[in-house]
Amino acid sequence: MSETSRVDLHLHTTVSDGYLTPRELVRRAHANGVRTLAVTDHDNTDGLAEARAEAAALGLTLIPGIELSTDLGPVGVHILGYFLRYDDPGFQARLAPMRDDRLNRAYGMVARLGELGYPISIERVLEIAGEGSVGRPHIAQALLEAGHVGSIAEAFDRFIADHGPAYVERMKLTPQDAIALIHAYGGVASVAHPYDAPDVDGLIAELVAAGLDGIETYYQGYGPERVEHLLALTRQYGLVPTGGSDYHGFPMGDAQEVDNDVGSVPVPEETVALLRARAG
Repeated sequence: MSETSRVDLHLHTTVSDGYLTPRELVRRAHANGVRTLAVTDHDNTDGLAEARAEAAALGLTLIPGIELSTDLGPVGVHILGYFLRYDDPGFQARLAPMRDDRLNRAYGMVARLGELGYPISIERVLEIAGEGSVGRPHIAQALLEAGHVGSIAEAFDRFIADHGPAYVERMKLTPQDAIALIHAYGGVASVAHPYDAPDVDGLIAELVAAGLDGIETYYQGYGPERVEHLLALTRQYGLVPTGGSDYHGFPMGDAQEVDNDVGSVPVPEETVALLRARAG
């Protein structure tokens, strides 16, 4: 990694589907030269207290965040939330069904893998996940350990990617619902990795109508053309260009060929001030 950003606003821990604990992630950020970071675990904020304590000890700024998994028709859309009142009991009550759904999906995918002739143990999957919320990288790791695949990426490509033979649908939440939920608890909403959608312009227009605040413009593998396209959209709609490495610690599909260590995606420092100004 030739250059490290001082800002990384898209990071995962063992609380969802990351490889490092919240404390370990903050230490890695510090070692890599990151000074402002957001922990954005999927549908879960249980790691924020530990991350904030470690960030305070190391003199880093920790932005409370989350990544909500949603669907817009057949398209999966992830919404990042920043600066929200994550410890509000009302917010946590809304997250509880999503956390339960992740566990149910894991059981379902393990069952489907067995039916396909690639058995793994749900006990081992949960052991890999540890105290965190179980996710597909943990299932992929169990497939790798069992010798059914040669890499984490192969596990996704052959079995558990969206619409793969062992994939199980998640609980349905629309991006409009996610934006409203984030706003209800004082947060700022940005759409994650927008090029996952087949029609980026249409997606952004639809989410702007729902109150979107930002677009993840600086992202692993996004070259100058994509960045300029997304910057043009932020200017058109008056949105904040956000960014981050989307670090999990596992090789994630095609991202195994991209250096997406903590701080590996350059994010302008003024992004933090722009997000903070929009927080409720």
